[in-house]
Amino acid sequence: MGNVWEAVGAVSAAVGTVFVITASFFAYSQIKEARLSRNVQLLISFQEKYHSQAARHFRRRLISGEFGPPEQFNPTRMSAEDFHSFWQLHDQLEMLGVLVEQRLLAFDLVVSCFHRSPPQVWAAIEPYMMDRRIHASPLEGVHFERLVQRYHNSPVLGADYWARQDVL
Repeated sequence: MGNVWEAVGAVSAAVGTVFVITASFFAYSQIKEARLSRNVQLLISFQEKYHSQAARHFRRRLISGEFGPPEQFNPTRMSAEDFHSFWQLHDQLEMLGVLVEQRLLAFDLVVSCFHRSPPQVWAAIEPYMMDRRIHASPLEGVHFERLVQRYHNSPVLGADYWARQDVL
């Protein structure tokens, strides 16, 4: 009779193990789906603001050099509306960098949705941001710069991509 109970115990342990493995697989797939859902929600929310007509218009003006070449760019000489638009753009791209760094948003999705403007914006304001780090805060634009560095290190973006960065 002891062997029967040992066999029942062994079968019970095996069934329990299969159950735990199945539950673990299901939990993993749920986490993966939740991450995808979060990525989509973050991208949609960000994209609505980033691709609004006003935001696009300001980016185009900035990238085209309307506010001066990068080494002369100074937002304190802008109108109040443009000054606000500049800092809003900067803060959006800084936040995008934070989301990527914290792995809350996949970089490949960022490249797919915002493939041109982050490096172009950074190129237009980099000297100003470096000066701000000296005179205002050493953290100014750090995550945005790291995001652009990821663009530079991305194997997806070849020499042809970087050769066309001056195209609006």
